Amino acid sequence: MPWIARFPGVPESAGAARNLVREALDGHPRVADAELIVSELVTNSVLHSRSGRPGGSVWVEIRRSSGTVLIDVADEGGQGGVPGLRAPDEAADFGRGLTLVDALADSWGAHNDGDDYRSVWAQLTSTAEEQASTTNDSPVPQGV
Repeated sequence: MPWIARFPGVPESAGAARNLVREALDGHPRVADAELIVSELVTNSVLHSRSGRPGGSVWVEIRRSSGTVLIDVADEGGQGGVPGLRAPDEAADFGRGLTLVDALADSWGAHNDGDDYRSVWAQLTSTAEEQASTTNDSPVPQGV
């Protein structure tokens, strides 16, 4: 079952996307990796595409199947072309997002449909042992 959501093209949407990931991947062994990945991809969409303009949107899709998670973040494109890795400037405050995605994801990629649409996806896999270690039948404590 896919989880799909449309978020406004504002920085706060990265937090909302992390909430979607937590809901979709409850109990998955790589939920923390997925949260960081979606946060980076949504932030990039807001900062580097027309989605960050007033009225813009970012779409997030999470697909979970046995041992595999697919995260896809789509935006309204721009003139920057397809996102790719670049050497970060050590003195800069920005520029490390896709490096983090590359380090955490088992695979990732991007495609561009002209200037109107861009999508970046990341895939995470987990072993049967990792999945079994996160299965817990005990009650989950609730926050106060």
